[in-house]
Amino acid sequence: MPVKQKRRPLSNPRLWLVLILLVSVGRACVFRPATSYPGAHFNRGINAAWLGVEWVNEPHDPEEIAALADALAERQIRYVFVYTSYLKPDGRFNPTAPYAGQFIQMLKAAEPDLNVQAWIGLPLEYVDLGDSAVRGKIVEFCAGLVREEGFDGIHLDPEPIFSDDSNVLALLDEVRDALGPAFTLSIAARRIWPVFPSVQWPLVGRVAWHAHYYREVASRVDQVAVMTYDSAMPLACLYRHWTRFQMIEISRAVEGTDVQLFFGVPTSEEETWTHHPEAENMNSGLRGVIDGLNDGDSRPAAVAGVAIYPYWETDEGEWRIYEELWLGRPEEGE
Repeated sequence: MPVKQKRRPLSNPRLWLVLILLVSVGRACVFRPATSYPGAHFNRGINAAWLGVEWVNEPHDPEEIAALADALAERQIRYVFVYTSYLKPDGRFNPTAPYAGQFIQMLKAAEPDLNVQAWIGLPLEYVDLGDSAVRGKIVEFCAGLVREEGFDGIHLDPEPIFSDDSNVLALLDEVRDALGPAFTLSIAARRIWPVFPSVQWPLVGRVAWHAHYYREVASRVDQVAVMTYDSAMPLACLYRHWTRFQMIEISRAVEGTDVQLFFGVPTSEEETWTHHPEAENMNSGLRGVIDGLNDGDSRPAAVAGVAIYPYWETDEGEWRIYEELWLGRPEEGE
C-alpha cells in the first residue's frame, strides 16, 4: 500500500531540529491558555481522514464497505481523502483506482453524508507546475475523476511546496475553474513558521509557509488539511507544544476566509528523522490541537476539525484516545 509522499530532506536537518526545538521551548514560556475547554467543546462532528489506496485499487464486499461507512460515522468523520493516484516521472498518472466508482457508490449508499475526495499525489521534485501543459494534464485528470468516477472532490497533495510558490496557486485556480462550485477542492498544506509568520524571514519559505501564503492558498480552495506532523520533535511534550503553535498561527492566518481548516493528527508507526511515533501520535497531537484552540491568541472559529493520518494504521487504542479527547466519550468503565 502506498504511503504518503515523503518530504524531501532539508540540506541541514540538524540545524532545522535545533531551530524548532528552540522555538518550541521559547514559545512554551510565552503562550498560556485562556480557557480550559475539553476537545468535545470544539468538535463540530465534521472531521476528516486520509484513507489508503486499497479501497479503490481492489474489489470489496458491500458488507466491508458498509462497515467502513459505519465506523466513519461513529467517529464523526465526514470527509475522506482516498489515495487514488500520483503523477509519475513519465508524465502519466498511475492507474491505481479501477474500482473507484464502485467503492464510492457503495460507500455513499451506506452513508450518504460522506464527502469522498480523490487524493492525488504530485511529487514536485519532478512535476513541473510551471509548465502549463503539465498543469493542464493534472486539471483534466481531476475533472475526469469527479465526473466519471463520482468523487465529491479533489484533494491535491503537491510536495514539497515552498512558500510563495505561484505555480501551485495557478494550479489551484485552474482546477477550481474546471471543477466548478459543485465539487470540493482541498489541499494538504505545510507547517507555518511560528515566530512572526508574517515577517519575510530569509530561507524560512523553504521549510515553512508565511502567513500571507496560507491566506493565498486558503482563498483558492474549500478545505486546507494541515500536515502538522513530521516536525522532527523527539519528545511528545515538545510535539504537543509545536502543534499548539501551529494551531494558533494557522488559524490566525486563514481567519476571515471561507476555508474549512483541518489539523492533521498522526498515527503513523513509521520511524524517520522527521517523525518519531513515540513523540508524534494521537495523544500528543490531539492534546496540542486542544491546547491551541484554548489559547487566547488562536481563532477557534476558523477550525473545522481534525484529520487523522493515516486511517489504515490507526488501531483501536488510538481510536479510544480520539473518542475520549475529541468526541468526549469516556472510556468504558468510567
